[in-house]
Amino acid sequence: MISIILCVAAFIFAYVAGRRSLIAGLVTVFAVGYFYGIVRANVAESYSHFIFDAAVIGLYLTQLTKRGNREEERAREMLKLWVGVLIAWPFILFLVPVQDYAVQLVGLRGNVFMLPFILLGSRLRSEDVKKLALAFAALNLIAFGFACAEYIFGVERFFPQNQVTELIYKSVVDERYGNADRSEALRIPSIFTGAHAYAGMMVMTFCFIFGAWGQKVAGKPWRKNLLLASMVATITAIFMAAARSPVIILLALFVCVIVSVRLKAQAWALLLTAAIGVGWLVSSEMRFQRFLTLQDTDFITERVHWSVNESFLDLAVEYPMGNGLGGGGTSMPYFLRSQVKPPIFYMENEYARIALEQGVFGLCLWAAFIVWALTRRATRRMDEWFIGRRLVLVTCAAYFATGMIGTGMLTSIPGTALLLLGLGWVAVRQPQHAEQGATTQHAPATEPDGVALERIPARQYV
Repeated sequence: MISIILCVAAFIFAYVAGRRSLIAGLVTVFAVGYFYGIVRANVAESYSHFIFDAAVIGLYLTQLTKRGNREEERAREMLKLWVGVLIAWPFILFLVPVQDYAVQLVGLRGNVFMLPFILLGSRLRSEDVKKLALAFAALNLIAFGFACAEYIFGVERFFPQNQVTELIYKSVVDERYGNADRSEALRIPSIFTGAHAYAGMMVMTFCFIFGAWGQKVAGKPWRKNLLLASMVATITAIFMAAARSPVIILLALFVCVIVSVRLKAQAWALLLTAAIGVGWLVSSEMRFQRFLTLQDTDFITERVHWSVNESFLDLAVEYPMGNGLGGGGTSMPYFLRSQVKPPIFYMENEYARIALEQGVFGLCLWAAFIVWALTRRATRRMDEWFIGRRLVLVTCAAYFATGMIGTGMLTSIPGTALLLLGLGWVAVRQPQHAEQGATTQHAPATEPDGVALERIPARQYV
């Protein structure tokens, strides 16, 4: 009963917020997504699995029927076609009863439900993204508070051991049991469904937070302070979650920042101080050092071989039209797992999952779309969000690449929603007149207190 009430409340809040504005609806949905993991774990009812979905439906009902002006719609025309095709193909497969229809319904949700976030992302304007970044900054600080509490008092205080939290209790810091101090220490999930979902969301939100921090916010120093504090908490959280691939992506983002922007002296001092503080914290706590297992080349080779080998081709040959929606590894509620007709074997590879559920044709559609989306030149060099867009683009590319060695790219809550939202944002260039508060070449982003960054002139990128 409680879970039904929560679903209804999530729907109503998202619907009301969505009627007010796109950004209000998005903030509401992501707030629900942040707390979804811990709520679902503590409200052990079947309908608790649909709390986030209810909020998303409320947002969709208010936003997907809205249209921009003719110029904006023309800019999004090709993107809308791609999203339509990616949604239509799984719906066609849904009519083929390979799996139980309840399983196929969950599989359909996993393959198409969040794709409209791509279209919502293409409608975001500069001011919208600034508000979204501030919301993420606040939410990340709240999540970091829970993470610290779990580190001090134990994950068990916040996540009871049940079928929903099974993955959390399997996720230890040292899964190879090479270190007795780390073999039983659980990775920190904060308020998310798992540690990897937590770290992945922190990496994605870092792009927006850093992009907003480097802009001019005259007369509102509290925003700068909030964004900076959240950046420190966000980076620390990635190490607390003890997930390896998000650390690699974070390092790639740091390189992107170094080569793409010039920071003023005060900004460098702040960033270096924060980096030293986080580095000291990570070096002094072994639970935060799981990424050091990347030095073990034999382990990494073995891990990659699990996901990327000739077995991928074997699956494609054995199931050219797929094993039915939900039959390739889409996360299932515990009460439906026994209904799934499994393939001859699973692979920990998101593209193998797509091939098993959508067939070879569906996999080819996704591969073509990813290449198309990541090769759009939709960012203006003097756009105030140039750095933020570049970081989002790098992160999207990194997540699509790591999909070859893991699953959950299209089903993580709320990480997938933000990944697709960011992809839509960077894939479409907003018409110049639609950008509110966009900077020009003669008005670079600067800040009276000397904190803001300066973009490198276009000629230096060539």
